[in-house]
Amino acid sequence: MTFLVLLIINLGCGPPIELVKMMAIFAIVILANVNAFSVTAANRLNIMFTICKMVTILVIVIAGLVRIGQGYTENLKDPFHGTTNKPLRIAIAFYSGLWAYSGWGSLTTVTEELKNPKRNLWLSIVVAVPIVIILYVLTNISYFTVMTKSVLLSSNAVAMTWGDAVLGSVVRVLPILISLSALGSANGLTYTSARYCMVSARYGYLPKIFSYIQKQRLTPLSGIIFQTILSIIYCIPSDIEGLINYFSFVSWLFCGLTFVATLCCKFTKRDIHRYIKVPIPLVILMILISIYLVLAPIISYPNIGFLIASIILLISLIVYYVFVFRNIKPKFMNNLNIFIETFLNLTKSEINIET
Repeated sequence: MTFLVLLIINLGCGPPIELVKMMAIFAIVILANVNAFSVTAANRLNIMFTICKMVTILVIVIAGLVRIGQGYTENLKDPFHGTTNKPLRIAIAFYSGLWAYSGWGSLTTVTEELKNPKRNLWLSIVVAVPIVIILYVLTNISYFTVMTKSVLLSSNAVAMTWGDAVLGSVVRVLPILISLSALGSANGLTYTSARYCMVSARYGYLPKIFSYIQKQRLTPLSGIIFQTILSIIYCIPSDIEGLINYFSFVSWLFCGLTFVATLCCKFTKRDIHRYIKVPIPLVILMILISIYLVLAPIISYPNIGFLIASIILLISLIVYYVFVFRNIKPKFMNNLNIFIETFLNLTKSEINIET
C-alpha cells in the first residue's frame, strides 16, 4: 500500500482513497495468510522487513549527519519555535509519538515463544528501545536539514521530499524500502495481536475457540482471522490521525488499569511466582503517565470521538458483566465453537514458558 501511494505521489498525482484502502486490505490479507501458514515464515519475513527498515533509516541518518557537517543547520537553530509549552496540549503529540514507539508493548505478547524470557525479554526491551529512540531522533534531525517545519507538515511523503533534495535519482529506491518497512510494522502487529486473543480466551474473556491453535501449523488461526476482520474494518475510516488518537486514548486507559492491577497484585498476591518482577516505583510512574495521557487530551481537545470511545468502553463493561462475570453463555456458542474447531482443524493450546 505504502509503495503504491509513494509511487503515485512521486509521479505527481494523488492516489484515489478507494485504491489506497483496497491495497491496504490486500496487504492485510496477504500478511494474515503468512502468519496463518507458519510462525517461522512470519518471523523470517519480519527479519527481512526489519533489515529493510534499518537500511532506510541508516541512509537517512548518515546523509543527514553529512549535511549537518556541510552546514545545513538553518532549520535546527530554533527547533521549538511556534510550538506550545502547555503540558495539557502536548498530550496529542505524545499519542503520535508513542504510536511510533509502540513496539515496546508488543514483545510481551510472545513471551511463551521466547527462549529464557526472564533474561531475553528484559534484554530485548532495554537494548531495542534506546536504539529506536536514537535512530528516530536522528532521522527527524536529518529531515530538518532539508525541510522547514511548514514544508515537513505539508508534505504527503516526508521521506520522498527529503530524498528528492538529497539523493537525486536514487530516490526511486526509497519508496520500495519504505513500503517494506510499513509492511514489517503491519506484520509485527498481525503476529502479536493474535496472541492477545489467544491469552484472553484462555482466561475466559473471549470465546474459548480463540485459545486454540491450528494442529498442523501450530498458529493461532482463529485469532489471526478475527484480527484480520477488525483490521479491514479499521481501513474504512479515512481519518488516520483521528483513529490513532482514539485508539491511543483507549489503549492508555487499559494500560493504566493494567498497571493498577499490577500494583494491587504486589500486595494481595505476594507469594505468587513471577517470571519477571517490576519495581513498584516504576509501576506508580506508569500509572501517573497513563492518567495524564487519558485526561489531558479530553481537557485540552474536547472531541466527540473521545465520547464515542468512552461509550464503547461502557458497553464493553456490560458485555463483560453478562458474559464473563456472570458467565452467561448463549446456547449457540458451544455449537459455533465446535463448528469452527472442526472446520479450521484446531486444537487446544498449552501454556509453555521456559525459565
